Amino acid sequence: MTDKLTPTYKWKKRRSHPDAARLFFPDQILKAFFHFTTDAISISDMNNQIVLVNQAFEQYYGWSLAEINASPYCFIPDELVNETRQLFDAVRNMGVHLTNYETIRRRKDGTQVEVTLSAAPIRDANGSIIAASCLTRDISERKRVEKALLQTETKYRLLIDHTQDIVTIFDESLKRVYVSPSVEQQLGYLPSELVSPGSLEITHPDDFPLLLTKKQEIFEKNQPVFLEFRSRHKNGTWISFETRGIPVASEDGTVKNVMFVSRNVMERKVSEAALSKIRKESQLIAEHTDDLILITDKHGDIVHLSPSYERVTGTMRHAGKLSFKNIHPDDLERVDLQFQDLMETLEPRTCEFRYRTVSGDWLVLEAKGTPILADNGECDGFIIVSRDITERRNNEMLLRNAEKLSVIGELAAGIAHEIRNPLTSLRGFIQLLKPTLVDHQMYADIMLSELDRINFIVSELLVLAKPHNVKIKSLPLVFLLKNVLTLLASEANLKNIRFHTAFGCDPLISGEENQLKQVFINVIKNAIEAMSGHGDVTLTTSAKAAGQVVITITDNGCGIPEELLPKLGEPFFTTKDNGTGLGLMISRKIIKDHDGHLEVSSKPGEGTTVKITLPIVAAEKGLS
Repeated sequence: MTDKLTPTYKWKKRRSHPDAARLFFPDQILKAFFHFTTDAISISDMNNQIVLVNQAFEQYYGWSLAEINASPYCFIPDELVNETRQLFDAVRNMGVHLTNYETIRRRKDGTQVEVTLSAAPIRDANGSIIAASCLTRDISERKRVEKALLQTETKYRLLIDHTQDIVTIFDESLKRVYVSPSVEQQLGYLPSELVSPGSLEITHPDDFPLLLTKKQEIFEKNQPVFLEFRSRHKNGTWISFETRGIPVASEDGTVKNVMFVSRNVMERKVSEAALSKIRKESQLIAEHTDDLILITDKHGDIVHLSPSYERVTGTMRHAGKLSFKNIHPDDLERVDLQFQDLMETLEPRTCEFRYRTVSGDWLVLEAKGTPILADNGECDGFIIVSRDITERRNNEMLLRNAEKLSVIGELAAGIAHEIRNPLTSLRGFIQLLKPTLVDHQMYADIMLSELDRINFIVSELLVLAKPHNVKIKSLPLVFLLKNVLTLLASEANLKNIRFHTAFGCDPLISGEENQLKQVFINVIKNAIEAMSGHGDVTLTTSAKAAGQVVITITDNGCGIPEELLPKLGEPFFTTKDNGTGLGLMISRKIIKDHDGHLEVSSKPGEGTTVKITLPIVAAEKGLS
């Protein structure tokens, strides 16, 4: 055995570095490759003594050939020395070839590096082994990359195995080759049930063509795709999944597999359906409510107006800066302050104001402003809900007037009779004494005039005191108006006032003749008294839709200030020096009892117009 291990080539003395190079590399090309290759190469003799190293070896390890000769195992970790001896003994003595053997070596600075060794015997011309060559290649970077790759793969495997999403991998034949364990939690199946031969097809039949199309698209275009489909749960229910399909390509860029990452979106679908229902209901309410809904951003710019704005006020929906131009001038400052407080304090505010519609009518609106707060507490905008309370305010005014009428009625019922008895006595005695009051006739006339005035007021009060039995009959409207004008003609002539008529229709109306005469007399007398010296009073009739007639009485007198118009008809409110305020109130009550309506409009310096609307009970008799 010893003879076999003894080299056939006898070293007479240790050759120098140049001698060894000439011996082993007689060819200049091989010599150049040996010295200038980037791999570390060493040659050891049969005594396991390194006799030649290239430049890459010295640069890589940091040891020179002389240092290695002085300490042959300086670049081998202590625990690997015996292993290295055995390996190279097998190369030198048995001609073993060593290829890409992974081990560890040590540099001069003490750091250890991972390398691969490729060793082969060197033979002489007779075929005898005379030395061993070793090529060392640094694989530290490769090992680092492999380690990092392994760690990444472990992390991804851990992520895939524990994610709630279902990860499915298909091969080129569109068969499942992997299903993540999460499929059991999401669909009730074991992964083995879906990847085994003859596995279940759990995709909804209506969605299956789309799934096949998307899979094929990935293979053909090598691009990710997004899709949504339903899969059957083991209990038979259908679950919606939002899926991303990802191509898995080989090194040459060919798509070998397709990975689908599917997320259960049933909870989101239910929430979306509920949200859609709420949104539709809210939209339905917003579009059909008569409340005026206005939404602004945090700067006060309008972002939404409900359709009710157009129905109620005539304002078209638009976006832009919030404007208060249609708010009554008397309410403008208060509304502006309330809105500024809302923006600054972010606390709800309620405000009542008058608003002018596109047609010029005034509405009374009650508005409540509320901030729209985000989850973080910041203000995203404001919502202002306004309600038309014009009718409510009018009803409240009517109720107050009714209460006043009730009080007046109670007073009238209590005192009218008691007042009239002494009035009769006083008037009678004054008339008896009048002939004897030769020097004081004027005083007697004044007393009689004032007694008549008191009697008139009492008569007016008695109208309100209790209901009267009235005789309702059909009356020709124009004939009734002409009678009234005849009664008042003398008074009008005294004041140089002219009557003008334009009867566009002459219908029959139903009512109590004396009460209606009283109304027309009150209104026309007011018109006469509103003019001093001369003027014109115009009466017109015109047909109105829904079987009504409008009687319009217009004068060109002094007119009534706008702020006093709402007070007309209140008990004891009058604009005349000697008025009682009861005439218009009683007139309105009579017209209301006849299912009609009395409206007053006026402008100072231009005159007053009174429109009385009454129902028609018969066709017109003819034009006059």
